[in-house]
Amino acid sequence: MQNERAALPVGSVSLGRFRSSISDLIAPNEQSGSWRLRLSRGGYRLALIVALVLAVLAVGLGTLRGLYNDRIYPQVSVAGMNVGGMSREAALQVLQTRGAQLEQNTITFTYNDQTWSPTLSELGVTIDYNATLNDAYGVGRESDAMDRFTSSVGLLRDSHRVPLSMTVDQNQLTSWFAGVTSDLGSPPHDASISVENGKTVITPDVNGTVVDTSAAQAIILKAITSLQPVSAELPVRTFTASVHSADLAPAQASLDKALSKPVTITFGGNTWDLTPDVLGQFVVQTVDPNKTGADAVSVEFDIKALSKYLTATYASDINHDAVDAKVAWSTDSNELIATQASVDGTKIKPTTFAQAVATSFFGGHGAVDVPVTVQAPQIDSNNLSALGITTKIAVGDSNFDGSDEGRATNIGVGAGLLNGTLVPPHGEFSFNHSIGVIETDKGYVEAGVIDGERIGRDVGGGICQVSTTVFRAALLAGFPITEWWPHSYRLGFYEKDGWSAGFDASILQPDGNPFGGGDFKFVNPSDSWLLLESYTDYPNVFVMIYGPDLGYNVKISDPIIGDAIPPDDHDIENVNPDLAPGEMKQTEYAVPGYNVSFTRDVYDKDGNLLIEDTYDSPYASHPNVWQVAPDMQGKSPASQQQ
Repeated sequence: MQNERAALPVGSVSLGRFRSSISDLIAPNEQSGSWRLRLSRGGYRLALIVALVLAVLAVGLGTLRGLYNDRIYPQVSVAGMNVGGMSREAALQVLQTRGAQLEQNTITFTYNDQTWSPTLSELGVTIDYNATLNDAYGVGRESDAMDRFTSSVGLLRDSHRVPLSMTVDQNQLTSWFAGVTSDLGSPPHDASISVENGKTVITPDVNGTVVDTSAAQAIILKAITSLQPVSAELPVRTFTASVHSADLAPAQASLDKALSKPVTITFGGNTWDLTPDVLGQFVVQTVDPNKTGADAVSVEFDIKALSKYLTATYASDINHDAVDAKVAWSTDSNELIATQASVDGTKIKPTTFAQAVATSFFGGHGAVDVPVTVQAPQIDSNNLSALGITTKIAVGDSNFDGSDEGRATNIGVGAGLLNGTLVPPHGEFSFNHSIGVIETDKGYVEAGVIDGERIGRDVGGGICQVSTTVFRAALLAGFPITEWWPHSYRLGFYEKDGWSAGFDASILQPDGNPFGGGDFKFVNPSDSWLLLESYTDYPNVFVMIYGPDLGYNVKISDPIIGDAIPPDDHDIENVNPDLAPGEMKQTEYAVPGYNVSFTRDVYDKDGNLLIEDTYDSPYASHPNVWQVAPDMQGKSPASQQQ
C-alpha cells in the first residue's frame, strides 16, 4: 500500500476527476469492504494539495512583504491614482498634486436668479493626507492575521481602492451658509432684547428664507464622495419667528427695573458701583423651547463673561498674597512675639462673585460683599505657638576687633539681613539665601576679601565674619551641617575670644550666579520652626538660635593643629596702576600653612549618638605680597630676590 501511494502522480488529477474521486471515496463499497482505505487515500491527496497551495501562498506573501517592506503594496489606488509600490514620500507628492485639484472642485448652487459656486476648500473641506497614507500603507498589513491574509491574497487578483480621508471645518461651512442666507434677503430672526448704554432695546422679529443646511450638507457630501464638480438647486426652508416683540414686554419691564440703579460692591472698607451701562453689556436673552410666548423668554447674565470682567477689574484691589508675621524673641517675657502682624491672603471667587452681582441686579440691589478665598499665612501672628519656638538653643559669637571701617560696615549689614530668619521644620538653612545677593543697594561697601588664593578687595568683604558666627551657633546646637567651607588661609579675625583655628566658615557669591558658589547650610532636625537672631555689639557679632528644647548633648574635641607649612621664599610683586608714582606698599605678610581638624559628637536626651562628624581645614601658606606703582615695577623686595 505504501508503494502504491508513493507512485501517485502529484498534481496530475484534473478538477473534474478530483471531485469525482471525492464522491467515490465517500460511497461505501459493501462488497469489498475497502471504502475506508479509499477514503484514507483521497484525504491524503486533498491534504497534500491544500498544503502545497498554502505553502505557495505563504512563500508568495513572504516575498511580497519583503519586496514592499517600506512601500505600499501593488494594486493599491487612492482617488484614481495608483500608488502601489510607492514609498510614503512619493505617494504623498502624488496625492498632494491630486488633492490640490480636488479641493478646487466647485459645487454650484442656484436659487431663482442667484448662483453660488464655492470650491470645496472654501467650504472648509481639506484632505487628511496622513490618514489617507496610513490607510493605503495598511492594506495587507492589518493587525488581525486573517484580515491580513485575505487582504494580501485579494491584491494578487484585483486592485484595492482606498478612499480619500477628508475633514470639514464646520465653523467655516456654517459661516458660508450664513453668507448665502444674507444673499437671500434680510436674515430672518426671532425678536430679541438687549441693552445699549444702560437702556433696553427691542429688535423686532423677521420671517424669511434660510438655507436648509442639512440638505445642503448632503449635497456637499455627495461632491466629496464623487470627487467631481456638482450642480444643484440650493435647498431652502422658510423661517417663521417663534419669539415676537410682544413676547418681550415682561422681560423688558424686569430689565428696566434692574437697570434703574447701580449694584454696589464692598471689600475691606472700600466700595465700588457697577453702573447699568457696564452691567447691561452682560445681559443675554434665553428662550425655553418647551414653552411659548412670553413664558418662553427670560433675560439673565452671561456669568462666564461677567466673572472675567469682575476679576480683571478688581483683582488688583482685592487679590493679595498672604504676608507672614515678623517675629523676635522677647528677653523680657522669655517668649516669641510678633514685631509685625501677619496679613491673610485673599483671592476673588470669580463665578461666585458674578452670581452674587446677578442676584443683586435682578433682585433688590443690595450691596454685594466680594466673595474671596482666604489664604492663611505660614507665620500667623495670631497663632505664634504653632511655630513651636520655646527656648534658646545655642549662641554663636566672634570678634572682629581690628577690622577697617568697610569690613565693620559689611558685618553690620550682613547681621542685620540675617536677623529674623526662620527655618521651617526639617527645612534647610542657607546663609546665602538668608542674606540675599551681596550688593551696594543693601548697604555693602568695598573691603578686604580672600579671592581664590589672593587677598584683595570687593563689595561685601568681611561677610564671612557673620557666616562664621552662624557656623559656631549651628555647631553648638548640634544641627546636621550639610555644606561648609573653611577659608583658604588661617586668619587672625577668627581666633579671638578663645576660639581656635578651624572654627570659621567662608561663603562665595560669584558674579552672575550669586547662589552658585560656596555656601553654609544646616538642617533643622525638629518638627518645629527655628528662629535666628543676629546683631553686632562692637567688636562682637552674635547669632542666637531659638526653637524647641531638643535636649541634645554636644561634645566638640580640641582642635588638632598640624606642623606649620612654611610659605614660599619668593615674595610676589603686583603692579597697581591706581597707586601714585613712586608708591610701593606691602599688602600681605608671609604666613605659614596649617592642617587643622576637630570632631563633633551629638547625643540625644537618652544618650544615643546622633551625629559624629569631622571638620578639616587645610589652610594654605602664602608669601609676602607687594603692590607697586607702574614706575616702581621691578623695585620691590620681591624683585630683588634671586
